[in-house]
Amino acid sequence: MSDEEDLQPLLKYAREGCVGLSVVVVVAEMKAGRGATFTEMTTALLSVVGELIDRGAVPGDLVDEEPCFVAWSGSKSEILGRLACEIKTLGGIPATGEVCWIHDPAATEFTTSHL
Repeated sequence: MSDEEDLQPLLKYAREGCVGLSVVVVVAEMKAGRGATFTEMTTALLSVVGELIDRGAVPGDLVDEEPCFVAWSGSKSEILGRLACEIKTLGGIPATGEVCWIHDPAATEFTTSHL
């Protein structure tokens, strides 16, 4: 499978709602390879998130008010730096609901009922 083929399902989900990082981790695991170290997995995860950012999907937080998704601000490198710091602080590869969610804010707005 090519990188583009791997990204298409993630982009579709990000346009329909929010994607938890555990789903993104699956693509990163394929990219890093079996038996990858924490550092290799983190690098692969940041690479996949970077590719998603290049295609319009961004990391952010879910909140209990409108809009229910708030994208992280900053440049691509600042956002990826923040994600790297969050993962390092977590001490492991994040699961869904940890650190952030991925969404394409240009897509049709959604409500918390879609989550």
